[in-house]
Amino acid sequence: EGEEKKEGEEKKEPEKKYEWVEVKKMKKRTKKTDLKIAASGTPGLPEAEIQKLMDEETKMQAEMKEIIDTDEKRNDLESYIFNMRDKINESGTYGEYISSADRDTFSSELMKAEDWLYDNMEETKLVYIDKLAELKKTGDPIVWRHKEADMRPDWVKAVAGTINNYRGAAQSPGEKFGHIAPEKLTSIVTACTDLESWLSDLQAKQEGLPKHEKPVLICADMEKKNQELAKMADEILKEPKPAPPKEEKKEEEKKEEEPPAAEAAPAADANDVD
Repeated sequence: EGEEKKEGEEKKEPEKKYEWVEVKKMKKRTKKTDLKIAASGTPGLPEAEIQKLMDEETKMQAEMKEIIDTDEKRNDLESYIFNMRDKINESGTYGEYISSADRDTFSSELMKAEDWLYDNMEETKLVYIDKLAELKKTGDPIVWRHKEADMRPDWVKAVAGTINNYRGAAQSPGEKFGHIAPEKLTSIVTACTDLESWLSDLQAKQEGLPKHEKPVLICADMEKKNQELAKMADEILKEPKPAPPKEEKKEEEKKEEEPPAAEAAPAADANDVD
């Protein structure tokens, strides 16, 4: 017999069934494309016309730069003529460094260059550069002789100081250089004496020369000699002191204890033997 259902009993709802579904995530791609837009019916110039104007502006800027550079080179030439003509006078800065005959010749060249300049104010930049270079062929040696004479006393003093410093170190090595072999120190003293003789000899010759002639005691030569002596001496003086002798570790003498001597059994007395 089937069982009767109770009144008011709620009916059971059917169970929900779920199904697993694989979901693929799609990547979103964005593609950018430049669009060429041609404006029409709006104020402004076409692109081709704008480019043409920009090219013309670049050309004008290049031309302006050339004009400025040309003016600069023209002014350089004019300034050189005036300054050099003033300085090569007998009382001028370079008066002693040019002979009278050369002064007359160079002054004439400067005067001709000035006349040419005022007759050729519209020349190109390169022409002014070449004209200045031509004048400097005569003027630069004069400037160089003046510069040499101005720097020479300082270089003489510098070389003499280098000689004294290294000679003093080699002759009185003291504790600092006392470890260096005597023959090496003697080689420094010899090099100092040689450089001193070279310097003294050329100084005497230089003092006998007129200032407008090429000098024999040249600053570049003194600088080179100075460096050579310093390099030679430093190579010797930088020799390190020998390391102090290591103290030998005294081995402790281990006193070996002698084993106690076995006492000899007294010899049996023959008289005690029966």
